Parts: sequence; C-alpha cells; structure tokens
Amino acid sequence: MNPDHKEPINDPPLFFINQLRRNSNFRMPESHSHDCYELYYLLSGTQKFFIQHTVHAMRPHDLALISPGLLHRTTYSQVSTHERIVIMFDPCYISKLTDTCPDLIKDNFLRMPCLHVTTPFHEEIMQTINHLFQEFEQKDEFSTILTSQSLCRLLVQLTRLRREEHPPSLAQLTPQDEAIGKAAFFISQSYWQSITLEDAAREANLNPTYFSRKFKAVTGFGFKEYLTQIRIQKATYELLHTNDSITDIAMRCGFENSNYFGDLFYKVNGASPRAYRKARKSS
Repeated sequence: MNPDHKEPINDPPLFFINQLRRNSNFRMPESHSHDCYELYYLLSGTQKFFIQHTVHAMRPHDLALISPGLLHRTTYSQVSTHERIVIMFDPCYISKLTDTCPDLIKDNFLRMPCLHVTTPFHEEIMQTINHLFQEFEQKDEFSTILTSQSLCRLLVQLTRLRREEHPPSLAQLTPQDEAIGKAAFFISQSYWQSITLEDAAREANLNPTYFSRKFKAVTGFGFKEYLTQIRIQKATYELLHTNDSITDIAMRCGFENSNYFGDLFYKVNGASPRAYRKARKSS
C-alpha cells in the first residue's frame, strides 16, 4: 500500500444550527424547500410562516418543524426586530427514533408543523438546544452521535408538548391570510387539473388582480410558479415511489407533455427526471 495514499474523508451528514437577531427590514428573498429537516424557533418578534399550502401566524416561543421537501417562506413584521434559532439536519440523525416510531413526524408535525412552547417547556427545550450548539461548535469524533441523541430527545420533547396542547394556541390569522391559505390548499389538491389564476382567486373570494399580488406577498410565489412547484413536487414523489413511465407521471401531474415536464424538472432539480430517479433509487 502506498503510504502517501489517503482515503477520502466523508463529510458528516448535514447539521447546522444558529441563532440570529434581525431588524424589521430583513426579508427572505424567496420560498424554498430542501432535503433536510428545518426546525425554526421564534424567540422574539412576530412573523407569518407559509408552509406548503398553509399560512401560520407566529409569535414569541412559537416553533415550526418543516419536513424535507416542503415549500416554505417566512415574512417578518415591519414594526419589530426578531430573534430566532434555526436547526437544519439530515433525516439520518433521527432514524433510530423514526424507525421505532415511524408515524411520529406524520402524526404530530406534518399536518400541523407549528406549535407554541409554553413557559415550563421553554427552559427544558432550550437545554437540549444548548447541547446541540455545543456539539456544533466543538465537532469531535463523538459529535455526530451526541447530536443524534439530542435531536431525538428534542423531537420527543416537542411531541409530548404537542399532545398536551388542547387546543393549539397559535396566533390568529387575518381573514385575507386565511383566504390565501385556502387558495393555496385548493391549488395543492387540484394541481393535476387545468386550473387558472381566476379559479384560485374565486376560491379565495378575491379579485384576480388583488389576489395575484397578495398571493405573491404571502407565499413568495406567483400563482403559476406555485402551481408548477407543486406539480414538480408531486411528480418527484411518483418518480421515486412508482415504476410508471415519465410520460405517464408528467401527464398525471398536470403537465402538457413530457418534454415540457423534463425541462422544468431539470431547472428545479439540476437533473433530468430519468437521471434523478436512477440516482436516488440506487443510493
């Protein structure tokens, strides 16, 4: 063996945590999604959080757990600063927990990703989060193991808190935000049909021109852009969970033809549908 030869060092799975205070001028530039979990804990200030097809009003000590692949965007209050903690982590960190309790995320966070952390729970949760900060900063050979343990502990703490909520105590939305959420839900459920801006505006009971502006302001997407993102999201799922042809998937998800679908899919995912399916299924 060549003594100068070095084996490649594999990077550890994604784990990132930070705490930031931002002024009222900050704006998240666009909605996005990613392949990891994101845990967002608002410590001060107010905001609105658009997640997949629902608008959530958030106040201090409200927390959101966003599952991989979900579209999301934060819109902050223009009258106050805010402070938040963001934790992003690869699903493998919580695999022992999700293998043991496979429905834990789906039953407790997928439909209702936001919850309010009451005062007795805040200190307990912050202790776990502080452990995560310590492991992120020191990064030794034990960090991945201890990070995994702390993330599993945090999810269990949040699950217990969620089960004690009667009813959920999140802040109320304005009627217009509720209308936009209703329209986004309509789009997410009707993506396979030939729906128009006017159809969505009618669902929200708003003038199409005003609806278009308000939808963009709340979700970060134009109507057509959001519809395309939902269609790509649904098609991506079918690519990985069925053996159906790309043409069949494209047509079933509302695209006019497979070539148009392929071009849009490449722009979003950086690979053709065929290459994406092959890479993900072989990994």
